[in-house]
Amino acid sequence: MNETQALARFVARTKFTDLPRGLIDNFKIAVLDTFGAGFVGALQPWARRIVAVVQALGGPPEAVVIHQDWRADVSRAALANGVLIGAFECEPLTGSHASGTVLPAALAVCQRERLDGAAFITALAVGFEVSARLARTAVGLETVRGFHNPGTQGPFGAAAAVGKLYGLDEEQLTSALGIAGSSSAGLLEFAWSGGDTKRLHLGRAGQLGLESALLARQGVRGPATVLEGRYGYFNAFSTPPRMERLVQDLGTVWAIEPPSLKSYATHVTQQAVVEAIQALKRDRPLDPRAITRVVIRGAPRIMEERHAAREPRDVLGGQYSLPFTTAVALTRDLSNPLVYDDAAVADPLVRELARRIELEPLTEADHETPGFWPAEITIECASERRALRTRPHKGSPLDPFTWDDAVEKFRRYTASVLGAQRATAIVDAVGDLDKVTDMADVARLLART
Repeated sequence: MNETQALARFVARTKFTDLPRGLIDNFKIAVLDTFGAGFVGALQPWARRIVAVVQALGGPPEAVVIHQDWRADVSRAALANGVLIGAFECEPLTGSHASGTVLPAALAVCQRERLDGAAFITALAVGFEVSARLARTAVGLETVRGFHNPGTQGPFGAAAAVGKLYGLDEEQLTSALGIAGSSSAGLLEFAWSGGDTKRLHLGRAGQLGLESALLARQGVRGPATVLEGRYGYFNAFSTPPRMERLVQDLGTVWAIEPPSLKSYATHVTQQAVVEAIQALKRDRPLDPRAITRVVIRGAPRIMEERHAAREPRDVLGGQYSLPFTTAVALTRDLSNPLVYDDAAVADPLVRELARRIELEPLTEADHETPGFWPAEITIECASERRALRTRPHKGSPLDPFTWDDAVEKFRRYTASVLGAQRATAIVDAVGDLDKVTDMADVARLLART
């Protein structure tokens, strides 16, 4: 018991000097990758519609919104940036999408309070860690209950990060987490019926977590057993949870290490399949119109019902579907994220291929390797047969990004948005993040000028 207070104590006591050097370096990679995702998100029509509402609501100009020429108050900036970062399925996964929940909240507050890069990184570390530990403790939250993980646990991570930035003590942080628990929300129905709600979940989580910390700072109290209590988070959102994992080795072993990032703008369970197809096409180009059969055999996790839609209604539905993403990968070069667009979803060849792709779950292929679910792919073109085996994709915990990998991806993903000089300025600023004296200087580079 007292897990909520244990997490609050960890957040209160952790200092920048407690962070391993490798963790700091990995956060620089995650921050750069997150900024890249935000710029890509700013191009998407569904994200622009949401951001337009945020702009219309007004508020004091306290914080930058990525690739916009206006500012918002810290709460709405966290909402807008979370939406942009999560708008196109390419943001880092470390901490269960904490890049789109924790980071926007921390970035907004750092601007208003003119805090330094070390404070920002420390807030990210504790916020990401809280998010990751909640995500790994819950059982069946998504697959059985139908909740969306970052939407439900994101407010806790954001509250922890913002509470850390304001120097809240253990009691105040416990209240911040307690208040955040009443902001947990997000349903997975988008996986079947489409819609833009998934894009909102990350932004809302960051916004409400930030506000939870501000309320606690003003003396508003939250339940001290919000996680473990009879009517707390885990009893409400999870089938019987693995509570021992919540605070196990807290402060000595980081649950967010090794990190998990994506190479492609698709659901994480499809990354290795896409990478295998990309490699095949580089070595032996094929004509997708000549494909007569495609079979994917692999871990059941990658072909759950919610990831097996054959007729998605929108880009999100496609990005969430293994057979549909496979069809898109066979017809397009997914190293450019922007080719996964409305035209791809409507392409008759893609849709016809997606209907024919066979999925065969192999129970023996399922295992606990973090971020990687193995698969075998067979592609037949009349009498020619090609067999592929997946390996951990670049960015996965088993093949993590280096700084150079992250820079290359950032430049490639933002090529249609940023000029070379501005991209370089952002790369250089993030590379020196731990030495930055005012995070507002970094944030200014994200605004449209």
